[in-house]
Amino acid sequence: MTLTHVLRVLLFVFLHACLQAQPMPQSIDAQIMREAKLITSSGRVDLYEHKISVNTELAPLSDRAITQMETILGRKWDSHALGERISIYVSAETRVSHVLGGYEHQSNPKPVLFLNPLVARMALAGKNATYAHELAHLLTWRFHSHTLREGLADYLALQLHPGAGVGPNREGYASFPPVAEGIAEILGTAASPPASLTQDQAFRESYYASSYRLVRYLIEVGGLPKFLELYASRDPEAAFKQLYGQERKALVAAALK
Repeated sequence: MTLTHVLRVLLFVFLHACLQAQPMPQSIDAQIMREAKLITSSGRVDLYEHKISVNTELAPLSDRAITQMETILGRKWDSHALGERISIYVSAETRVSHVLGGYEHQSNPKPVLFLNPLVARMALAGKNATYAHELAHLLTWRFHSHTLREGLADYLALQLHPGAGVGPNREGYASFPPVAEGIAEILGTAASPPASLTQDQAFRESYYASSYRLVRYLIEVGGLPKFLELYASRDPEAAFKQLYGQERKALVAAALK
C-alpha cells in the first residue's frame, strides 16, 4: 500500500468520523436554545440571537403578526396548550426556518421557532413572510392534513405581506412552479409529508405552492369559517363532499388549473 493510498484512507476515516459527529437538527435546536442570548421582548414575544446580530424590531413585528392573524382567523392564542410566551431564535446555525420539532411539532407543541438570519432581515423589509408562516403554525397547531397546515400558514402569512416570498418559494407567488408528480393525489388528505419534501428542492417548492393554492381556493369559494371546519376534521377527505358539495379531486383540480 503506497503512502498516498494510506493518506487517502486516513482522510476518509477522519471525514467519516466528523460527519458522524454532526448533531441532528433537534440537537442543533437544543444547542441554540442553550447558547442564545435574549435581546428583547415585545408583547408575547421573546427574541433571541445566536452567533449573529439581530434587529430588535423583529420582536414587535412578530407580536403584531400574531394579533393580526388572530383577527383574521377569529380565534385566540391557545394559551392552555402553548403557554403565554413565544420564543423566537435567530441563529447562524439555522438553514431552514421551522417551529420546534418541525413536522412533528403537533406531538409536543411548544411556542418556539427558529429563523434563518436572511429570512429575519427580509421580514423587516417586508420582502419575506416566512416568519409569519412559522407563527401561523403556532396559532393553528391542531391539524389533520399536513398540506392544509402548510397551505393555511402560507395564506395567513401572505395576508399580512402580499407578494412577499415565503418558505422555499423565496420569490413569492407571482407565478407558481409546476405541480410535481404525486402532489395532487395527497393535497387535502391526511397523508404524511413525503420523503421528497426534505430531499428535493423543486418538489418542496411545488408542495408548498400547491398547498397554498388549494387553501386559497377553498377560502375564496367557501369562506374562512367553512375552511376551518375542514381543517379541524379528523377525516378531511370525507369532509370535502360534506362541506363543499364536491369530491376532493374535483376541488383540487379546480384549485390547480
